[in-house]
Amino acid sequence: MDQATHLIRQAPFDRATAHMLCRVLDEGWAQISTRYVGAPAEKAGRCNVADGILAYARAGQRDPEALKVYAVTRALSLLGPPGRKRGAA
Repeated sequence: MDQATHLIRQAPFDRATAHMLCRVLDEGWAQISTRYVGAPAEKAGRCNVADGILAYARAGQRDPEALKVYAVTRALSLLGPPGRKRGAA
């Protein structure tokens, strides 16, 4: 289990919600993973997606699509300008 998945599984949600949040993490990460180059950048990016999911879920959001859009948008905004790949020189 990677660190991002671990963060979600350790959060104070029931099992069904945690499972849904992990699916949202995997789907959201699949959308943006190519923007991150190298293991450290990938780990940071995936953790950023997880953090966004958790932040919105703690605020009461349970719609998977809304969670994914929020987390992906947030992670990409932390990445920087379009066209830039995290980890790239």
